[in-house]
Amino acid sequence: MSKIKLNYIKEDSKRDNERVRNFKSIRRLFDIRPKTEYFLDEQSFNDLDMNRVYEKFDRTYSSAGESALYSMIRNIIIDEKELNRRNNIISFFKDNEDKKCQVQMHFFNMGFDNKDCFIEMLETYLKVNKSKYYLYTFLGKFLPILIILISIMTKNPKYMFGFAIILWVNAFINMAEAKNIKDKGLLYLRKIIVTAKKLKNLNISELNDYKLQITNILNNIKSIDRGTRLVGFTTIFEGFFEFISVPLLLEEAAYYKLSSELKEKKNYLLDLYYIIGEIEALASVASYQSGLDTTYTKPKFYQELKLNISEGIHPLVKNPVANSININKHGIILTGTNMSGKSTFLRMLGINIVFAQSFNFVLAKNYEASFFNVVSSISQSDDVNAGKSYYMAEAESILRIINATEKPLPIFCAIDEIFRGTNPVERIASSAEILKYINSKKTISIVATHDRELADILKDYYDFFYFSEDVNNSEGLSFDYKLKQGVSQTKNAIKLLKYIGYPDEIIENSFERAKHIEGFI
Repeated sequence: MSKIKLNYIKEDSKRDNERVRNFKSIRRLFDIRPKTEYFLDEQSFNDLDMNRVYEKFDRTYSSAGESALYSMIRNIIIDEKELNRRNNIISFFKDNEDKKCQVQMHFFNMGFDNKDCFIEMLETYLKVNKSKYYLYTFLGKFLPILIILISIMTKNPKYMFGFAIILWVNAFINMAEAKNIKDKGLLYLRKIIVTAKKLKNLNISELNDYKLQITNILNNIKSIDRGTRLVGFTTIFEGFFEFISVPLLLEEAAYYKLSSELKEKKNYLLDLYYIIGEIEALASVASYQSGLDTTYTKPKFYQELKLNISEGIHPLVKNPVANSININKHGIILTGTNMSGKSTFLRMLGINIVFAQSFNFVLAKNYEASFFNVVSSISQSDDVNAGKSYYMAEAESILRIINATEKPLPIFCAIDEIFRGTNPVERIASSAEILKYINSKKTISIVATHDRELADILKDYYDFFYFSEDVNNSEGLSFDYKLKQGVSQTKNAIKLLKYIGYPDEIIENSFERAKHIEGFI
């Protein structure tokens, strides 16, 4: 059976995992544990489409692994020593596939906590009640045995009717307590402890740091380990012995016996969950890298402010067009029409920075950069529930970037169509001043815009690049997705309307009105 599992894992890890993911559960560990100082905030994470990126390189087989992997891409770090440590383990797993699959099999056996029982038990449903422990121990262990002994000693089978009643009462208690003990939270905790012990005993020196941490935590939760063993017994042989657990109230008695200690040792348990999960997360990244048919490399980090990337690509784009950029002083303003590649380029840079500062690799031929705090403003929308307009959402989003400039770490900020939610005069005036302010700080700022007027205003502060396209009646829109230096001069919006079938009257009048507006401006 183990050989079959190993072969399955070996083949499965080579391809994208298409399972449906519950990100509400996956992110809970990140939400409740301490975060790094420059963690990727909610908007930046969504701007970069990181849920889809996560799905692309997730090859995990357990809730611990997928939760840790999510935390690692949110908790980007600025410690090159730690990044090198992670990279060494990823490289080991890539070079030793059998060892990697051996590690992954432990997590495969551990499986997923599909109802999020373990985290829910610790965070929401943990109830301390010693009297219930004594009651359930009496009802589940002593009373049934006492009734059986009395029946045997008196040779009176009518006592077995009382035994049946006790079993029915205990089954009812089991159902009633399901919410309090969050179904099988203890069972998944047992799986976590068992998996941690197996990982601790692996003969893989590259994991020594993790094994030391696991050993320390296990030494601090010995009573929890002992208290969950009987509960874990009921899960063997595909849960064959679970019929014992219900009438004897094994899980209920264990839960209330351990509840106070579970509460006291909650952080140890969450740390253990994360630590073993990080091992699987690194194995997952190794599997992702092994399956890449594109170039990737190790980043080089520098003290001076810079972002130089050579032939970088976006991980979600099929047949991606590689682009390069060198930024050392000025920020960048991108022009070009919709769909020409501006937003994809912004995201490509942001995603590769996250990869560099999470797993020490980038999808590029070369990468030289500072460590960054990544703060973006790309995907804004009206917030109806909060009563915010599009413009207010934009203004608050940009303010995040301005406030982040007060921190010591340089910022990489990607902004798409700044202040598109207001009129052109105020948009251009405020955009120019904000971009000048941001550029005066320790930032690498890249701004995509349709406002070519910004080119004249900001020519001393920003460099200008563009993406171009072509529209003709036979082929419609065509793009090369290559970054070019300068300012886009194309005006293809009206031509596109003509191509998709708008009436000639609208097209002709639109061209005439555009000429009039340009002359007026």
